[in-house]
Amino acid sequence: MHVAVAADELTGIAGELIGELARRGHVTVAHGALSEGERSDWAWASEAAARDVAEGRAAMGIVCCWTGTGASIAANKVRGVRAALCADAVTAAGARTWNDANVLALSLRSTSRAQLGEILDAWFATQPSAESGDAANVEHLAQIATGHGASAQLAVRGAGAAVDFYLRAFGAQEIYRVGASDEHEAVVAQLRVGGSSFWVADESPEHLDFSPETLGGATVKMLLVVDDPDALTAQAIAAGASEVRAVAEEHGWRLGRIADPFGHHWEIGRPLLPWPPGG
Repeated sequence: MHVAVAADELTGIAGELIGELARRGHVTVAHGALSEGERSDWAWASEAAARDVAEGRAAMGIVCCWTGTGASIAANKVRGVRAALCADAVTAAGARTWNDANVLALSLRSTSRAQLGEILDAWFATQPSAESGDAANVEHLAQIATGHGASAQLAVRGAGAAVDFYLRAFGAQEIYRVGASDEHEAVVAQLRVGGSSFWVADESPEHLDFSPETLGGATVKMLLVVDDPDALTAQAIAAGASEVRAVAEEHGWRLGRIADPFGHHWEIGRPLLPWPPGG
C-alpha cells in the first residue's frame, strides 16, 4: 500500500514513521520535513499528504505535528479526506471502523515509539463498518463538505469536449456527469478545481441557456484562485486556451486572463494580500 506521510519537524516519532511503515510492507510518499526541499510547515505538509490520498496517489495518509491538532485540521480541509487524531490503538481502530478515516494524525510530542507501533497495527488491521447507519454517516460528510451557496453553470456547445478541456487545462476533477449516451444527448457535469466547483452543460435555447458562441460573448467571467497563476495559465494555453491578458501584478493580485475554446473568459490569479479581506 502507498502511504503519504508528513511531519513539520524531525522530532519525536517523525524519524520512526517511514521505517515502521516499511516493516509493514508499505511504500511511503514523504512530505514536509521528511522530504528535502519541501515546505515543512504543518499546514503545507499535511495538505500535501492529504491531497495524495484524495487524488489517488496514496491509499492512506499519516500527518504529524507537535500536538497533531494542526495536522488533522489541515488534512480535513482537503475534500475526500477524513483525518482522525489518534493517541492510542483503540481510538485508531474506532476511527477506521465508524468513520472510515483515511488519514491518521499523530502528535510528535505525546506519541511514544511503542504507542506508534500499536496505533499503526490497529489502523491497518481494521476495516470500515458495513453497517448501513455507519455508512450513512460517512456519506453525509460529503454532503456537508459540498455545502450550500452559488455555483456557476457554464453553457457551451459541446459540453463533453469542454469537460475534457477543463480537465487538461485546469487539472480539474470530475465529480459528476450525466448524458452523452448517444451523440445527440446533452451533457451536464460538475467539476472541481481546488476548493471550488462549477458546472458545465450543453446549451439549451429552449430553456434560455445560451453558449457564448450563440450570444456572441459570455455574460459571466470566471475567477480561479490558485497558488501559481503563471503555471496554470501556461498549462491552460498549452491545452488550447488563448491569452487575453498576461499574468501580472495589479490591485493587490497576481492575475492574468484567458479565453477558453468555448468562449468563456477566466481570470487566474492569487491575492498578494490576505484573502478574503480581514481573513
